[in-house]
Amino acid sequence: MRLNTLITVLFALGLAAMVSAQESEYSFYEAQARKDFHYEQSLVLVSNEDVEDYWKDQARFERDLKKHDGNAYNVYMNEKKTVYAEHAKSCGEQCRHGRDYYQHALLYFTYTDDQYLSKEALESVVQIASPRIF
Repeated sequence: MRLNTLITVLFALGLAAMVSAQESEYSFYEAQARKDFHYEQSLVLVSNEDVEDYWKDQARFERDLKKHDGNAYNVYMNEKKTVYAEHAKSCGEQCRHGRDYYQHALLYFTYTDDQYLSKEALESVVQIASPRIF
């Protein structure tokens, strides 16, 4: 009886350690998503070629992450979705994002663990995120 209890306790501790390690690994991707978001907000590129290069590199990073660790990719993309949505809610007249910004932000707004929003939901997101013209 004691051996069963000991094995059960060791198994539970091992499982808790694994979950804790995964949480800290995935918290890195949450932090990276926020860091990338802040970088994208402050990004000032001189030419269209620079803009295209940046977003190609970003897409490559996300594609590689998805290929190597789907769970980390989901954590990263969900966090990007969260921070972009938070920004869209607080973004008023003072926000002057370009067309490229909105095209790429839309990728994060519509991300839902490899599922895409309906056309109606997508249209409402575009209205929220589009530049305000008065």
